[in-house]
Amino acid sequence: MNPVENIVEVTVFTAEMFVVLSPILFLSFGIVLALLLIAWQRSQKMIAVFSQVILVFTLLLSIHLLSGNILSGEGVQITTLLKVDQFSYLSLSLLCLSALAVVSLSGQALKSQIEVHDEYYLLILLVTLGAAILVASDHFASMFLGFELLSISLVGLVGYFREHKYAVEAGFKYLILSATASSFMLLGIAFIYSQTGNLSFAVNSAAMSWSPVPLQLFNSVGILLFFSGIAFKLSLAPFHFWAPDVYEGAPTPITLLMATVSKVAMFTVLIKCCFSQGYYNNEYFIDVIIIVALLSMFVGNTLALKQQNIKRLIAYSSIAHFGYLLIILLISSEQSIDFAWQSALFYLSAYILANISIFTIVLAYEKQLSQNGQERDVRIDDWQSMFWHRRTEAVLLVVSILSLAGIPLTMGFIGKFYLLNQAVISQSWWLVSGLVIGSGIGLAYYLPIIFTVFKPSEKNMLKSHHPKGVLVARPRIFITLLIIISFYLGVFPDSFSQYIM
Repeated sequence: MNPVENIVEVTVFTAEMFVVLSPILFLSFGIVLALLLIAWQRSQKMIAVFSQVILVFTLLLSIHLLSGNILSGEGVQITTLLKVDQFSYLSLSLLCLSALAVVSLSGQALKSQIEVHDEYYLLILLVTLGAAILVASDHFASMFLGFELLSISLVGLVGYFREHKYAVEAGFKYLILSATASSFMLLGIAFIYSQTGNLSFAVNSAAMSWSPVPLQLFNSVGILLFFSGIAFKLSLAPFHFWAPDVYEGAPTPITLLMATVSKVAMFTVLIKCCFSQGYYNNEYFIDVIIIVALLSMFVGNTLALKQQNIKRLIAYSSIAHFGYLLIILLISSEQSIDFAWQSALFYLSAYILANISIFTIVLAYEKQLSQNGQERDVRIDDWQSMFWHRRTEAVLLVVSILSLAGIPLTMGFIGKFYLLNQAVISQSWWLVSGLVIGSGIGLAYYLPIIFTVFKPSEKNMLKSHHPKGVLVARPRIFITLLIIISFYLGVFPDSFSQYIM
């Protein structure tokens, strides 16, 4: 196949393609309007509301496409760069929900700042756009463009509050990480291209079928380098060292953005690429996945045991959770792809809901700490006796922690059950053992948080100033809504899973 022919190939952009791509186009158009709005009048409140409107409409467009028949079957190919199916827009819906939560919570974090931070919201929209391009990518070029847009925007957001203690350090670490991940990924793509002569996911799958060896040495090294670049962004072991420091140094809403939007987008494109190219037939790739998954499970859970800083604990916890999710890549045949996608999306939904809930409470406590003259991160002992003074938040926290731990009657339990089922089908007994043992280790640092919430204390930080809690009406409604959703989806998971099955 002549690579030059692929470059000059022209695809007619049809009305169907325009409709399918409308959520991403609307998000892009909204970013342009946001730039014009900032040029016309600088108002932090106005740009925050405008960003929320853009994300809500993008979410509604995605849901509307999912409810129709246009994305059924194999999906819609939009030039050689993008391919949109129902799983792509399920992922985009999760991204929009996460970004909407970040924008809604950012107002509280920005109140202590004097400057007008309209560019802050613009960067969040750019991160979401990069993530949207990633989940719709069907080509290494479009994937890399989405990756860079997401990464560069996040670099600015991580070090945004430069007066904070670790902000500049975290920004530099994330910048170095992004450059390293990009280098690994580009070199891997170059090696793969040297064997296939094409950058499309689907074409590479066809190219691998005739080779007696997995596309010889260059292709195997290319796949390994490509996966290493994504593993950096997912903070999988042994590429995880940046995560706790960056999570701690970044503003709390941006930590939530990295934990949800960035990681969900990167894992979605990893699944799409691996399944399209048939990597599950490559024994060397499977061995690498098993090793990285087991390392992530045990390193993440073990290092979280001694953590008292909540943001660092969540960072180590995320290493373990995405180690569990690597089980999805070990399918036995093409017939298992749909179930693997469904399992991944359900687990990611549970993970996103739990993280949004926990970071909502962390932000509420950070606000109270700053009012008391303590500019520091929230620690586990700050939540002591929360149940007796801030019951609404305590209930939400307990449900979220139980979900992350995989306790029955929570979404997290159903998600781990799907992963366990997937591992059994693929007969990956090492990963079955790792999932069970890792979840057991996780209980050793999840359950003490719950015990702390119920532990009475006469010296609780909030008791003397706000014995009834300090939540105003709007955050209380938001927290109550999260509690209802968490309980409902935990007890009746079929009400959600039927939309992704």
